[in-house]
Amino acid sequence: MRIHEVLAAESIATAGTKVIDLNLSDLVSRITICVKGTNNNAVPTAHPAEIVSKIELVDGSDVLFSLSGKEAQALNFYETGEMPTVNLEFRNAVMCFAAFHINLGRFLWDPKLALDPARFSNLQLKITHNKAAGGSTPSAGELAVFAELMDKTEASPTGFLMAKEIQSYGLVSSAHEYITLPTDYMYRKLMIKSLFSGKQPWEQYNKVKLSIDNDRVVLLNNLRTTDLLKFMSVKKDFVEFIMGTGTGSAADVYCTPAMDIACAQGTLEAALSAANVIKQAYGGVINILSESAKGYQLIVTGKCPHGALDIPFGDQMNPDSWLKMDKVGNLKFDITAGSSVGASSTCEIVSQQLRAYK
Repeated sequence: MRIHEVLAAESIATAGTKVIDLNLSDLVSRITICVKGTNNNAVPTAHPAEIVSKIELVDGSDVLFSLSGKEAQALNFYETGEMPTVNLEFRNAVMCFAAFHINLGRFLWDPKLALDPARFSNLQLKITHNKAAGGSTPSAGELAVFAELMDKTEASPTGFLMAKEIQSYGLVSSAHEYITLPTDYMYRKLMIKSLFSGKQPWEQYNKVKLSIDNDRVVLLNNLRTTDLLKFMSVKKDFVEFIMGTGTGSAADVYCTPAMDIACAQGTLEAALSAANVIKQAYGGVINILSESAKGYQLIVTGKCPHGALDIPFGDQMNPDSWLKMDKVGNLKFDITAGSSVGASSTCEIVSQQLRAYK
């Protein structure tokens, strides 16, 4: 077991897509993408995960993994119960940071599920990035990629976990969206994600129905998102830290949780006059009023990373209990939007499936 540097840190001064040939021979348990951005001011632009808009792992035209940066981080949390490393730094001339994992097994160093490069002919990793899209309008950025590898004598994988965005659609208040899901591979989990400033997840996607073969089997019977978020999968809050500089007026500061957000605040200044007032905290955004040019810090807790709801199937460590597709004709979502969704907002459907080697 070893860590391999796939791409040494390099500048991403110009927005674009980095294509990396994966000339690997050992089994791949996990791939990690890391981005940094050097902030060019103190006015937050967006969450640092926005620097990466798309991550793809492909074999020629065959797509093995395809998620946005935020989708990948949300999936990472629901896979492990912990967020990947994120440095929510919005001060001028300081670096923000975000990491994204492609987990190819149930856990790191999984001997039964991993990517075997020998079974593919043209493995490539494609990362679409824009350094100025996250943090505080960064003027410089870096990209690095690492792979955690296993010797084939130590593991005999029967397949790997494949994750993709199945569909993205525009939300219409109170409307139903009917989505036909692929039935090619068994499902370990599905994920619904929608994030809009000032909105809680249930205000975006309010009810969820998931059924097989035209309601022959109903897995989720038009259940409320507020209930599902309370008892499905990972229920604990996660904690993160935010550093910023006040502007003297109210400003949006970006965080990862979208629900049950709580903040403990402090000042980075010696002056007693420095003050922070938290006005609102919903939808991945904390609206904070802070004295001009005074540094502040926040400890943030909450749930529902990037507005995502996890729908796991069976024991997540036991593939025999996952949702099998061999006797399924169709698998469909019926998602009802909230009564007042964010303007021009979207909802994304993400799948994680077991792709067995033939």
